[in-house]
Amino acid sequence: MSNAHLILLLGLAFMAAPSAAYCQAQAGDSPETLEWVQKLSDGLEERLHDAVVAPDLANLLIKLMESFEEFEAVALMGLYCQEVRVAAEKGRNQCNWLTNYSQEKDLNTLIIRAQNARLHALEMRDEASLCLKTARLHPPDQSFTFADIIRSNASAIEFDLSDGLASQDLHILSQKIEHAERIFHDTAVLAMRLSNCETVRNAALEGIQACAEMLAAPNWTLVNAHSQKALACSVKMKERAGECR
Repeated sequence: MSNAHLILLLGLAFMAAPSAAYCQAQAGDSPETLEWVQKLSDGLEERLHDAVVAPDLANLLIKLMESFEEFEAVALMGLYCQEVRVAAEKGRNQCNWLTNYSQEKDLNTLIIRAQNARLHALEMRDEASLCLKTARLHPPDQSFTFADIIRSNASAIEFDLSDGLASQDLHILSQKIEHAERIFHDTAVLAMRLSNCETVRNAALEGIQACAEMLAAPNWTLVNAHSQKALACSVKMKERAGECR
């Protein structure tokens, strides 16, 4: 092998070394997040168990609605633990009696759905436990905290509203507002289930109201005024996200 070829190979190896090190960096869920999923799963299992033991149609519908929001909070977090996400999505589907309008809603059917959802809650807890063991043995190099999720949601809201206003098109704006309102809602659902997160929750609820006022505004002047309220809510969410546990 000529010296020129040897120098070339050494240069390529030197250039590849940082890339290889970078590829070895592993992203994953923090133990804190997985412990929270376990705790939430226990609450879900208990609620659904109690609803089935003494079934009442009105109470069962309420318990399914409450459980839907908690399954959804997990499903939309973007967890790296895929098995937890799958269980959360299955549980959410079982509890979603409002959207799944084509399914029967008699008492017996709702009992079956609550029983299935309870099993998915147990599955979610068990899978979170397995991922937690892995996270403790091999801590991830990168992980998202609850504050990161809330700040990411706030940034998405700001992008939606800014993009919608810049379009000067009511149809585009309505779609962007609808999406921003949904993210406010998801943030409120998550914040409600975290400790020391009341300020973020209240900001998200105020953001939902501001979005509703934007959709009902009769002119662009009022649209802009209400959009500033919504944007202020997203800013507050970012500022106080670090308090949530």
